[in-house]
Amino acid sequence: MPKRMRPAAVAAALALTLTLIASPATALPASRTGGRLLVVNGQSTEAGQFPFVVALVDAARFEREGAFQSQFCGGSLTTPTTIVTAAHCVVDEDTGRQGAASSILVAIARDLKSADIRIVQVTAVAVHPGYDPEMVTNDVAVLTLSDAVTDVSFIMPMRPGDTPDYLAPRAPVSVVGWGNQSLTGSSYPQTMRVGALVVFPDGACGRNEQYTIGSITFDGFNWDEADPTRMVCAAGVTQAGTVIDACQGDSGGPLVGGKGSSLRLVGVVSWGEDCGTKHPGVYTRISAMTEFLMSQNAISMLSPTVAPALSIDVLSGGLRVTFAITPDGSAISTLAATATDPVTGTATTCFAEPRRDHLPPFCTIAGLANGVPYSVSGISANEVGNSPPATPITAVPTAVPIPGAILAVSVAAGGQARFQVGASDANGSALVSVRVECRSLSGGAARSGAVVKGTALVTRLAAQRYSCSDVATNAVGAARSNPRLVIGRR
Repeated sequence: MPKRMRPAAVAAALALTLTLIASPATALPASRTGGRLLVVNGQSTEAGQFPFVVALVDAARFEREGAFQSQFCGGSLTTPTTIVTAAHCVVDEDTGRQGAASSILVAIARDLKSADIRIVQVTAVAVHPGYDPEMVTNDVAVLTLSDAVTDVSFIMPMRPGDTPDYLAPRAPVSVVGWGNQSLTGSSYPQTMRVGALVVFPDGACGRNEQYTIGSITFDGFNWDEADPTRMVCAAGVTQAGTVIDACQGDSGGPLVGGKGSSLRLVGVVSWGEDCGTKHPGVYTRISAMTEFLMSQNAISMLSPTVAPALSIDVLSGGLRVTFAITPDGSAISTLAATATDPVTGTATTCFAEPRRDHLPPFCTIAGLANGVPYSVSGISANEVGNSPPATPITAVPTAVPIPGAILAVSVAAGGQARFQVGASDANGSALVSVRVECRSLSGGAARSGAVVKGTALVTRLAAQRYSCSDVATNAVGAARSNPRLVIGRR
């Protein structure tokens, strides 16, 4: 596979790759080069729009030429003392040596020629231990600042338990930086720019599938080029039909998703096949870097402030509680649901953890009496504290069937999925129907297929994630098995 990084000094020898160009003038030493990327066909940012975005500047050049000429990468303030950027911004591609902290300064300003630009020194540089410069995997690093920046808002990195809507296909995201604006030369803005992009599906970021946005059909990357478990592909198209992309000088800068208090750092500018082409830009998937970021104190630990929303599936002798977590800047480690008998006061609790398969977390409160109305509430928690309790919901366990579990799934192209399902127990009443039902995690109509002799075929699945369950119905009602994640193929 072609490499994504190159020293600026040998650009002609590596014409198929991208590099990080230091500035409109002279390229930085090899320790400052590599990876991707500009905001091509982007727009100027507004004052105060992205206060957490910073420029990384070369300390030696800054003394001689100022921030505009010495900027070589971007970064994001994720706590008052940490900057998240790309590993290739601080590692020499040829030697593998990590740049010294004293050689990097952090510039906080929207305009790199501003007279009141703020400069903060860096005291430590930490590169992801699994960073692979050849495949550009785990392309993330954390810079520790000498002084806390307490008067600038920081951005929370996305975690695995955050809502998957941030990275659903076509989810809106923004890339921000001071990179090259020109596809044919060098044109670097002094004022930070932003590009409006959308997230590509995993199939276009590791399975070589094409993806169309507006009037442009983009080519995907092969599995040996992009790893969608650790990378995010994204690009945009203007109303005039031109590609919006990141480019040289934007490396390490943020890919941002969400709005307002739900704003999250979802990616870091990493690499691409040139700028503004019919290939998407590739970004480090921040939700896959949580363990490293937490080890470097780059994620603030805050107590949950918002109660989870609860939905309840009625079972025979129990209740399944599914949690919807509202992002509030905290890292959720545990969720708990409690069913209380309002007459006796007896409380029964179950526990869940955020899931890595993008399904909402759930747990089952067992050992309950059928016909008793229980009051059910829940909380989210981490090592700092608990959220407020959710508004109680009354639910009554009932003698519904006991559905068989989904034992195996085979997904085929054309939107088909074949399920092997265990036998359902009618629980004292004759079964009316048994079906496998798949609900799209991004919304839309559910798809289902009847279970016949332990097998069900579900068709017309889109290329997206589904929560699939065996649904058994008797004269009393219906019950769902524990869900299973299924990803449709077109």
